[in-house]
Amino acid sequence: MTPFTDIGAAVEEAAWLAHVHNKPHCVYQRFDGLMEVQPENPDRNPMYTTGTPGVVTTDYRSAA
Repeated sequence: MTPFTDIGAAVEEAAWLAHVHNKPHCVYQRFDGLMEVQPENPDRNPMYTTGTPGVVTTDYRSAA
């Protein structure tokens, strides 16, 4: 897993991984401020998700 500091690069990576693995990938923000791209995890709140290959949506949900 590569940490990202650029949101555009993280979203592009999520879209590419969703296409390659044919399953949703999401951009998550870590506690240290960096972002990571991982397969969709229902226990975490994503910043962006690629539910449909080629389509990126904003699913950001605040903890508050």
